Amino acid sequence: MKKDKGKEKEPARKPKYGTAYCMKWLITRMWQWDRSLVWSSAALLPLSVILYWIGLYTPSIILDSLQTNENFNEIALIITALLCATLLLNLAQSLISELRRQAEQRNAHRFHWELIKTHLQADYFLNYDTEYLKLDDRAGQVLGQRADGSPGRFVIRFFDMAANVLCFVLFGSVISTLSPWVLLLLVAGSLITMIPRRYQQDRDHEERDQRNANSRKMHYLSWRLASEPRAAKDIRLYGFTAFLDDKIRTVIHEHIRLLRHQQNNRSLSSYVSFGVGFLRDACAYLFLIRQAVHGNLSSAEFVLYFNAIARLSSFIDGIVQYIGSAHEAALGTSDCIAYLDENHNRMNHAEGIPIPKGHPLSIEFRHVSYQYPRGEQPVLQDISFRIAAGENISLVGLNGAGKTTLAKLMCGLLLPDEGEILIDGHPLGEYNRDQLYTLFSMVPQSYTILPTTIAENVAFRDRSEIDEARLWRCLEKAGIADKIHALPRGIDSPVDKQYDADAVNFSGGEMQKLLLARAIYRDACILILDEPTAALDAIAEDRMYQSYRELTDSTTSVFISHRLASTRFCDRIYLLDGARLAESGTHDELMALGGRYRELFDIQSKYYKEGGDSHDEK
Repeated sequence: MKKDKGKEKEPARKPKYGTAYCMKWLITRMWQWDRSLVWSSAALLPLSVILYWIGLYTPSIILDSLQTNENFNEIALIITALLCATLLLNLAQSLISELRRQAEQRNAHRFHWELIKTHLQADYFLNYDTEYLKLDDRAGQVLGQRADGSPGRFVIRFFDMAANVLCFVLFGSVISTLSPWVLLLLVAGSLITMIPRRYQQDRDHEERDQRNANSRKMHYLSWRLASEPRAAKDIRLYGFTAFLDDKIRTVIHEHIRLLRHQQNNRSLSSYVSFGVGFLRDACAYLFLIRQAVHGNLSSAEFVLYFNAIARLSSFIDGIVQYIGSAHEAALGTSDCIAYLDENHNRMNHAEGIPIPKGHPLSIEFRHVSYQYPRGEQPVLQDISFRIAAGENISLVGLNGAGKTTLAKLMCGLLLPDEGEILIDGHPLGEYNRDQLYTLFSMVPQSYTILPTTIAENVAFRDRSEIDEARLWRCLEKAGIADKIHALPRGIDSPVDKQYDADAVNFSGGEMQKLLLARAIYRDACILILDEPTAALDAIAEDRMYQSYRELTDSTTSVFISHRLASTRFCDRIYLLDGARLAESGTHDELMALGGRYRELFDIQSKYYKEGGDSHDEK
């Protein structure tokens, strides 16, 4: 029986950047943003060493003073001096630690913002790139709002490990006067514990993608579907509760399995570390007790060495732990560097050719083919056509024919697998990406409404920068001005009700009119309307058809629809069918051709009234 290829174990994923490079990258970033994390961590280093040194010698000094000094005042003075020094140093350590904690939070917020900014600035097509989405998840796990840990902790661990190394040298030198073999025993025992710990961390890193994928499913099923009003409506009307319950149970069981596997690896590492550490410390203490029993050590020396062994074991364990955590943090930080610093974009983010302004532009497709990364077959194949400047064309076809994909390619949101696209005679790549986007106004099928006012949602700029007279003209052209005039706060009414309880609720048709007003306000050279009448009533749809020429007077326009009868007002019609451009021409030419367009039009026309250009649905 052949092994299921989908179940084959993926090769172990190694970090791209080493620990030293990751540390340098983090310190450089934090030095630029908030230096207090670096200097506070550095300041705690000598304080910690001094406090440990005082803690090591204080018991033996006090015991030796009690045994050898009969002057009570002198003993009291020694004890008081040691306690005061400890108190002052602890106060300073607490103050600096609090400053460091606050600096870590500030850096964590800054990294979270860098994550958001990088995500927003990335090329749109990366949303379909599986490997990029995995990297986005990994970086979000380190830098995001719900991250496992702040990147600042990597820096903190580095300085804490440095303190442990200095203390190891200090305490190790004390123990070496007892016996170098005891020191070697403590070091060797701690180094052995690194092996299972490193194994556990590598397994965690390899399985992170599986846990991230499972977490995405849990979030989608338990939160997005439950909280999204549109999904909640369907769940209740169609009785999806039991179905979703089974789906959620399956995902939760997988989540538990992954966590259990992770915990088993960690438990194994902990058991081995505990066993080795117990044997290590037991042997060291037995040697110390034997020396004391044979009279080779005084009481003060016994206390000193006993304290040193106990402390040294913790320092060695700390060094091992910090090395392990630094390795683990470097794995995550390596992903963050790859996400934030590496260029995953393919559009031109550098200076491009001047952007044409103030006149319609031509659009040309030359042998363009495109297939989504996880798609089974091409959505568009060998598409070639040219739209003249100022021409109004209609892009029609059945659902799934690739109309929206073609519009995204036209805007530069997606990049073709083959061929090229030209705007005003120049390939898209010659323009700066962000400047290229200013050439387009688009009313998409899926849209975004920001949790702010109507005015700012239409103009996409701060309220103080909005031309109010122009805004109202756009709302009037879109047929939504009367609705907004009737609102108590007018164009300053908030829109998103989940964000603001006093927000306005718009119907689907009203929302499409608002999106049309947004596209008109932008006043771009190219206007793309993707199923703009899908949610409009017959009267509003007819009004839009009648005003279409006025809306597109100074633009090149692309009207996308699956309703063939709604495109007769355009200069030319392109029919997409089977991933290819099947036919093109005016409505009359295509009807006379008697091909696929005529066939689809005759089928649809059964549901329209006879006569009239608007062809309102019965």
